[in-house]
Amino acid sequence: MENQEIVKPSQNISIKDRKVCEIEGVKKLDSFDDKEFLIDSVNGYIHVKGEGLSLGTMDMEKGLISIFGRIDSLSFLAKS
Repeated sequence: MENQEIVKPSQNISIKDRKVCEIEGVKKLDSFDDKEFLIDSVNGYIHVKGEGLSLGTMDMEKGLISIFGRIDSLSFLAKS
C-alpha cells in the first residue's frame, strides 16, 4: 500500500484597488447583497463588507468568485 498524501484545496484571495475582490477555494456562496457577501470556503467562512457590491464571476466548478464595488473589509469567521 502506497503512502498517499491528502491534498487540501488551496485558497487565494486578491483585492485590486479596493474595487475588485477575487476569491479562489470557494465551496458555496451563502448570501450577498450590495453591502456584504458571506462565502463558505475551504478554510471556513469569509465575510466581505463594502458599498455597491455586486457579483462578478462565479464558477463553482473551479471554486472562483469575483466581487465588484468598494471593498471595506474582508474577514474570516471562526469555525464552530
